[in-house]
Amino acid sequence: MYPLSFKMTAGCGFLLIWVIMLHSQFPFSTGCLQDERSYLLDFKAGLSLSSGRLSSWRGFNCCEWEGVACDYHTSHVIRLDLSSNPVDYYLSDLSDYHKQQLTGEVRTSLCNLQHLQYLDLSWNDFNGTSIPPQLLKLHRLELLSLKNAGFGGEVPLELGNMSSLRHLDISGNDYLKCCKFDVWVRNLRSLEFLDMSWVNLSMASEHWGDALSGLPNLTQIHLFDCGLSGNIPDLSNLTRLSHLHIAYNSFPVQLPSWFENVSSLVSVDLSSCGVNGFIPSNFMPRSRMSNLVLDSNYGLKGNLSFMLSHSSSLVVLSLSQCNLTGVFPTSIANFSKLMRMDLGYNNLEGSIPSSFGSLTSLRYLYLNYNQLSGQIPPSLCQLPTLSELYLGHNQLSGAIPDCLSKLSSLDTLSLHSSGLRGNISLQLFENLTRLSQLVLSENQFFIDISTSWVPQFAHLEILELRSCSIEGNFPAFLSQQYQLSWLDLSDNNIVGNLPSWLWDLPNLYLLNLSNNQLEGSLPRKISHSFLTVDLHGNRLYGSLPALDFAANGLDLSNNGFNGSIPTTIGKCDTLLLSGNNLTGEIPSSICNNSGYHRVLDLSKNKLTGMIPSNIGRCSEMEILKLAQNVLQGKIPKELGNLQSLRTLNLNGNRLQGIIPPSIANCTDLQIFDLGNNNFEGSIPVWIEKLTDLRILSLASNKFDGRIPPQLFGLQYLQILDLPDNQLSGNIPSDVSKLCALVNNSQSFHLQYSSYYLEVTNWDTEYGMNFADEVTVWIKGRRTPYSKIIGQDKFMDLSHNNLSGNIPSELGLLRGLISLNISKNNLSGVIPESLGALTYLESLDLSENNLLGKIPIQLLNLTFLAVLNLSDNKLSGLIPQGKQFSTFEISSFLGNPNLHGPPLENRTQSLGFGRQHNYKELNNTTTESVDAVVMDRWWAMGVGLSYGVGFATVIAVLCFHMKWRYICFSFMDNFIYDLCE
Repeated sequence: MYPLSFKMTAGCGFLLIWVIMLHSQFPFSTGCLQDERSYLLDFKAGLSLSSGRLSSWRGFNCCEWEGVACDYHTSHVIRLDLSSNPVDYYLSDLSDYHKQQLTGEVRTSLCNLQHLQYLDLSWNDFNGTSIPPQLLKLHRLELLSLKNAGFGGEVPLELGNMSSLRHLDISGNDYLKCCKFDVWVRNLRSLEFLDMSWVNLSMASEHWGDALSGLPNLTQIHLFDCGLSGNIPDLSNLTRLSHLHIAYNSFPVQLPSWFENVSSLVSVDLSSCGVNGFIPSNFMPRSRMSNLVLDSNYGLKGNLSFMLSHSSSLVVLSLSQCNLTGVFPTSIANFSKLMRMDLGYNNLEGSIPSSFGSLTSLRYLYLNYNQLSGQIPPSLCQLPTLSELYLGHNQLSGAIPDCLSKLSSLDTLSLHSSGLRGNISLQLFENLTRLSQLVLSENQFFIDISTSWVPQFAHLEILELRSCSIEGNFPAFLSQQYQLSWLDLSDNNIVGNLPSWLWDLPNLYLLNLSNNQLEGSLPRKISHSFLTVDLHGNRLYGSLPALDFAANGLDLSNNGFNGSIPTTIGKCDTLLLSGNNLTGEIPSSICNNSGYHRVLDLSKNKLTGMIPSNIGRCSEMEILKLAQNVLQGKIPKELGNLQSLRTLNLNGNRLQGIIPPSIANCTDLQIFDLGNNNFEGSIPVWIEKLTDLRILSLASNKFDGRIPPQLFGLQYLQILDLPDNQLSGNIPSDVSKLCALVNNSQSFHLQYSSYYLEVTNWDTEYGMNFADEVTVWIKGRRTPYSKIIGQDKFMDLSHNNLSGNIPSELGLLRGLISLNISKNNLSGVIPESLGALTYLESLDLSENNLLGKIPIQLLNLTFLAVLNLSDNKLSGLIPQGKQFSTFEISSFLGNPNLHGPPLENRTQSLGFGRQHNYKELNNTTTESVDAVVMDRWWAMGVGLSYGVGFATVIAVLCFHMKWRYICFSFMDNFIYDLCE
């Protein structure tokens, strides 16, 4: 027996020998190599670090530094992970995230780490610098990730020398381009993963697909939004390909049939690629496919029933905006793995089958913007994981199933404009503790909200209950919804005061309470991060608040606000204050911030003073409406700086002077309305430079001189409104050059009749309900143009001093709806060519000096509803039949030599011949026929009285001798004296 000390000594010896042998076979290191440590420190010196990032890079053992990993056997640095965590980008404060980003330059000393196998510099910001070509000499590199790192310039060709590279991700570098993609990528024979999304490949040759098909190990291709175009390449040689994501490129071709031959495909994303035609029968996979995304290919067609009969392995099926037709097949129950179904914006019909209740894995269901009918099946309540349900913009019926309140995972319920109806209490949803979006707008709901109700959910972010017949006071439960960001309760019957706590909700950025009956005033100052505030059409009053924020839109129009416009209200992209009682001058500070005010509407108030020249600083302004105020002075020449201006409406003020020539710089102008002011001088010739002009109204001013022929070179002009001026001369024959009036096709749609802002969520968009308005004279009355947009086209030259003949070229304007050239000094005959204006609804030629007959061709005007030819010198028989049989006598009065119905019909019924002149009847369309009849009976009564009196005198003279003697003696003496 050996003593214990001997055993311990022998054991330690054997252990030492074992360690020595192990070290000889598997050497290990206790620290990094000092030259590689110096390379890392030099690389760090080139970076700009604004935080404590890389503070651990000190000491001798670089293998323990943040993001550095070494080979434990050789001590060489093999891994460098300096990615800024993308979780910070989405979840934390952006300012903190940017502090963590690496900036500066990537020094070439990094290229000396020849044993590096893994390099990740993603989610940093190198400010558009080029990828160093020396970096690509790391031949042992297997993973290179420069994702969202802010690189720019050209992708170096040296990238193709990295033969060991298996994972390449340079996506998200928007300023990076690659012209010779197919040249270097074909050399990466070991490549398995490729992501170059958002890198500009538009200059790549058409053989880029051939280069990829020669990489046998490739499993994932991500080329999202790279500017690629042409055909979808044949990649059937890639037998290991599992992910093909080439969305947002341009492939205007049919879907390729080779997809069926690549059984390894698991995920395909061809959304927004322009593919078209019918989805081929062999396209839908039959086995492994889990993700199929073909969104927003508007030319793509297919039958849903046929497509879904081929595969049941799908987890994600997204085919929105693809012109799909058909109904849901019964086989939908087989898709037990389906987690996301997006079939919105198609033409699907029929009902939602109850078999949806079998899709127990379904979390996201988007069926909005289709033609689905029937009721919401209660079977949807059997989906325990359902998180988002979008059924809006369909033709459903019935009520919301009460069982939806049992969907404890429901986060979003959107039923906007779905055709549903019924009485609903919001308490139906009180147990949905995860509810963040509730959209029930524009159905036939009568929603009741109890004033004392306190729901269990407290994370509501979007609430849309527009046009839901809500009555009573403002919903009090919203005061506790601190996550609320989007609130739309417009077009209801909410009464009472606007609550003050509304302005304290910390996350609210869109507020629409328009068209209710809310009262009260606004806070003196609103300091909030609002994006849009719309309170128009209420009963609010008091002074306007000072706004200490920049917003997309502020609409306080059609209320009772008074006082002056605060100087601190001018930081809104769209500012609508029309229809109030605002007084004082327009503050000169309104455009101190030149980037604001694309739309400014201060019309229908009581503003005084002059138009501030400072408005010319709003260089991006597109709409300026100051109509119906009491503004004076001249138009400031600085308005000519608004080169993006589309609408300029100054109607109904007291402005004067001439139109400044600088307005010719506003070449995008479409609506130009200066009516009802005191402008003078001639109509400027430079208006011809406004080549996009659609509406020109200079009515009721003091313009004189001739109508410039250049005006008729405006080929898009749709409304020409020049009445009540002092214009003279002939109507130019160049009128036929008005191309938009020559045909009846729609040439113009008011761009801002519903002015939408860039404020959207997944299912809805918010519009500011802004309407342009130009008032024109049509059918005997002034009509706001916002109500008659579209194909309507007008010309009004009435109440001027125009002379000469009516040009026959007017008959070429076949798109005209209304023509008014009354109250001038026009002569000659009515041109027969006017009979070609077959869409004409109103024609007024009254109070001129027109001669001759009424052309028989006017019978062709079958749409004519208003005709006025009165007070001219027309003669002959009034044409009979068609529309002429509907016109009253007032259409023809004041023409002594005109005869025929309705003139003779009226006069004969009263016992008069056609030789009488009825000048005592005025030619207005508003005179009562009863008044005319009463005048005639009065005249007959006077004549009859005169006759009776005369007969009585004669009778007395005949039968009373003394009176007869006195009468005739008086007459003899009178005649004798007269002859003397």
